[in-house]
Amino acid sequence: MTFIQAYEQMWLNYINFRGRANRSAYWKAMVINLALSIIFLFTTAHSSLASTIADLYSIAAFIPGLALTIRRLHDTNHHGWWWFICLVPIAGPIVLLVFLAMRSYPSENQWGTPPSQGYSALY
Repeated sequence: MTFIQAYEQMWLNYINFRGRANRSAYWKAMVINLALSIIFLFTTAHSSLASTIADLYSIAAFIPGLALTIRRLHDTNHHGWWWFICLVPIAGPIVLLVFLAMRSYPSENQWGTPPSQGYSALY
């Protein structure tokens, strides 16, 4: 799966909080998301229109990013509720980052079989 395909899948599965997303697909989509955010950061200093566009992108990308993160947590055999650990100061984001960087759970779990092409969903 390429970077663009991973990013497209993030948007196509924007309200899918079930299933699994493998490590590669997650990080590829997040790299593009981060790159776009950095581009918006540099352009917002010059224009209020760019600032508005950046704000709208941030709002629009929140739910798809959250859904992808929860599917990634499912792939590591953790409940999606572990996302809330990032609200704990200092240690929380570190724990979440470790969970997101872990290898995929090798066998089937309650969220489905291990994804081979990036995404797997239970329907």
